[in-house]
Amino acid sequence: MTVHQPFLDSPVTVLPGIGPRRAKTLAKLDLHTVRDVLFSFPRAYKDFTRVFRPDEVDDGKEQLVHGDLVDLTERSISGGRRLIQGRLFGANSYLNLTWFVVHKGRGSSYLFRRLQKADKLWVYGLVKTGLWGPEMTSAEFFHRPPGHLGLVPIYPLVASISNEMRVSWVKAALQHLEDIDEILPNWLLDQYVGRRVALKEIHFPKNAESLERARQRLVFEEFFLFHLGLQSGTHRQLGVQHGPDGQLVKHYFKRLPFELTDHQKQAIDDVRCDMEAPYQMRRLIQGEVGSGKTIVAEYAAVKAVDSRGQAAVMVPTEVLARQMAERFKEALTPLGISVGLLVGNMTTKSQEETRQRIQLGELDVIVGTHALITDKVQFLNLTLAIIDEQHRFGVRQRLALTDKGNVDLLVMSATPIPRSLALTAYGDLDTTAIRQLPAGRQKVETYLINPRQRNDVYRFVTKRVSLGEQAFVVFPLVEESEQLDLKAAVQEMENLKEGPLRTVQVGLVHGQMGKEKEEVLNAFYRQEIDVLIATTVIEVGMNIPNATVMVIENAERFGLAQLHQLRGRVGRGEKQGHCFLIPYTMSETVKERLNVIRNSNDGFEIAEADLKIRGPGDLLGVRQSGQPLFRIGDIVDDRDLLAAAAEEAKKLLEINPSLSQYSSLQQELNRQRPSS
Repeated sequence: MTVHQPFLDSPVTVLPGIGPRRAKTLAKLDLHTVRDVLFSFPRAYKDFTRVFRPDEVDDGKEQLVHGDLVDLTERSISGGRRLIQGRLFGANSYLNLTWFVVHKGRGSSYLFRRLQKADKLWVYGLVKTGLWGPEMTSAEFFHRPPGHLGLVPIYPLVASISNEMRVSWVKAALQHLEDIDEILPNWLLDQYVGRRVALKEIHFPKNAESLERARQRLVFEEFFLFHLGLQSGTHRQLGVQHGPDGQLVKHYFKRLPFELTDHQKQAIDDVRCDMEAPYQMRRLIQGEVGSGKTIVAEYAAVKAVDSRGQAAVMVPTEVLARQMAERFKEALTPLGISVGLLVGNMTTKSQEETRQRIQLGELDVIVGTHALITDKVQFLNLTLAIIDEQHRFGVRQRLALTDKGNVDLLVMSATPIPRSLALTAYGDLDTTAIRQLPAGRQKVETYLINPRQRNDVYRFVTKRVSLGEQAFVVFPLVEESEQLDLKAAVQEMENLKEGPLRTVQVGLVHGQMGKEKEEVLNAFYRQEIDVLIATTVIEVGMNIPNATVMVIENAERFGLAQLHQLRGRVGRGEKQGHCFLIPYTMSETVKERLNVIRNSNDGFEIAEADLKIRGPGDLLGVRQSGQPLFRIGDIVDDRDLLAAAAEEAKKLLEINPSLSQYSSLQQELNRQRPSS
C-alpha cells in the first residue's frame, strides 16, 4: 500500500520551472521541499498598495507611480555606458526618470528598446527632489499594472534565481494550503490568526495591518515551537521532594554575619519552593558579580543535606573549585556538614579516596571540576547538582552530572543576561535575577583612557602594588589559530614586564598554556604575583579580594558585558577598585560604546545595551555559523512575543506533558527536530 505524500513535502522539482540543476541552486537557500518554499519568508516588501500620480509623490519615499511616458532619450556617456532619460506625465505634472546601462555596441540598448514600446508606464523606486523637480533613478518599471496591488514580497536570492521566480513558486505552493494543519491550541486562536491565513498574508499581504497580523502569528508560532522543543525534554519530571527547612538550615541562617538583600531572600524562596515540590528543580540564578549568588547555593546544599541527600557543585576551573571548596567548608563545616574537593590535579591516591568517600556517603557536599562527571564517580544519594558559570559547560556535561542521581538542578551565572536572551539560551530553566548588591559594596571607578596616557596608568598600577595591592592587565581574546596575533600579544606582555612593570612581580597567562596556567593563577591567588597579565578572559568567579586595579588593553575589541565581567574582578575586598579602559582607536563609535561601561555599573542595563549593539548572534556565539537564530522572529524586537510563547509552552506542557492530545503540533515538532 502506498502512503500519500502531501504536496508540500515533495521536492522543489515538482514546481514549474525547477529542474535538477535549479534545485541544486535553491539548496543554497536551504530550499529543498515545497514546504521550505512556503516557509521561507520575504525579507522586505515593495509598497504597491497605492498607485500615485506624478503630482502626488512624496520626497524620500519608495512609491509606485503611473503616467504617460514622454520625452524618452538615450545617449552615450563615459565607460561604455548609456544614459536613458524620460518623463512620466500625469495631472499636469512630471516625474523625471533616469537609467544607466552598460551598452558598448551600436544601436539602442535593450532597456531603451523595451521602454520605447510603452506609452503608459508604472514605475517603482525612491522619489527624490532634484533640480528640475521630483525624480526617480533606476526605477523598476511595468508596461501594465503589477499583478499584485498590495505589499509585494522581496525574497533572498542567489545567482540565476530572480524574485519573480520565487514569487511564482510561492503562488504555486499556496495552491496546496490544505496540506497545512493548525497546530496552536484553540485558546491561542483567539489571539492569533489561523495558520493558513497567516501564510497567505505573510507572502501577499493586502496592507500593513494584514502583514502585521500574519507576522505576529508566525513569530509567535516559531517561538512557541522552539520553547516546546526546549522545555519538553526536562519539563516537570518527577524528582526528589526535599523536606521543609530543618535545624541545619536554621543554624546556617543564624551564623550568617550579614543581612540578606531582598533579592537574595527572593532567590532563596524560589529555590525552597522548587526543592520542596515533587518535580525536579531546573533553575537559573543570574546576577551581578558579588551579588551573593553563592549564599543561595550554600542554602540549597544545606537543605539537600538536611533531607539526607548529597550536593555536588561543579565549576569550570581548579582555581575556582579550590576557592569554592574553601568557602563551603568555612560556612558548612561548623554545622557538621562534610565538604570535599575533587579536581584532576589531585594525586591518584587522593582522588581514589575522595571517590570512595563520595560513594559511601561520608562527604555531604562535593565541589569539583569536570572530574565530578567521570564514570568512576558514584554518589550514595545525590539529590542536588549546582553548576557555577553554566556558559562554560556544554549541555552534555550538565546531563552527565544530573544523570548521577534523581537531582534538582541549580545553575548560577555571573553574566547578566537580557531576558530575551535568557529565554533563548536557558529556556528550559526557570530564572531568578539578583540585581541588588550587598550593603557596603563599592562601585568600581572606571576610566576611559587615551592611549597616549598609557604610561600614566602603569605608574598608577605600580603605586597600588607598592601599597600591597594586586592588579590585572587583560589583552583581547586570542584564538588558537591566530598564531601571529598570539605572538604579538605575548611580545607586548613581555614588553610590559620588562618596561613599565619591571619593578613588580608579573605573571603571564594565555590560552595555549597547559598546566602551567593553573600554577600561575594559583600563585596570583596566593599573592606571590603582583600583576597578572592575560590574553584570555580572566576566569569568571575568580575571587582575589586584594586585587584593586584592572587594566583592559585594546578595550574596543571586547563586548560590553565582557568588559563589565572583567571589571567585576577587582574591588571585591574593602579597598576601592579601579578599571582602566585603553582603546587603541578612539573613534566616536568607540567612545559611545565604552562610555556605556564608564557611566553604568548595572550589569543588566549593560547587557541590554550590548545586545542592541552586537546583536544576539554574537552574544550567543552563533554569528560565525552564518545562520540567524530564527527564520522570522527577532529576540530583541519581538521579545514580548518570545516571553508570551515561553509562558504558553510551559502552560501547555503542564496540561499535557506528552502533547498526546495535539497530534498536529507533535508532527510539526518532529519535523523541525532533525534540523535543530
